[in-house]
Amino acid sequence: MGLEDLETMERIFSASNQVAPLTRYASAYNRRVYVDMFFKNWDDEKYLNLGTMLYNNYVQALKIIRTEGSALADTKASLGIGDGDLEKWTDEQEKYFETLGKEPEYDIHAVTYVELLQKLRDIK
Repeated sequence: MGLEDLETMERIFSASNQVAPLTRYASAYNRRVYVDMFFKNWDDEKYLNLGTMLYNNYVQALKIIRTEGSALADTKASLGIGDGDLEKWTDEQEKYFETLGKEPEYDIHAVTYVELLQKLRDIK
C-alpha cells in the first residue's frame, strides 16, 4: 500500500463529512440510506473519472521514462551494472519475498536444539 492509497482514504472520509448534517437527527435506517447513497455516488464519480486517471498516469509514466531514463543509463554505466544484473536482482527479490516468513526446517530444529540445551543447563 502506498501513500496515494491513504490519501484516497483521507479524501473519501473528508468528503463523507458532507453527509453528517443529513444524518445527525435522522433515524438509524435513514442514516444508513444516506451513507449508502453517498458511497454509491462516490463510486459512480470514480468510474466516470477512471479513464482520465489512467490516461494521466500513462502520460506521467512516459514523462518519467523520458526524463529519468538517461539518469538510469548513466548510473548503470558508472556502477558497471547491466540489464542482466537488474533482471537477476528482480528474480532474487521475488524469491526472497516468496520465502519471507518461512523458516527452513533445519533452522527450526537448530533453534529447538539450542533451547533444549539452555533448559538442560538451567536444570543442572
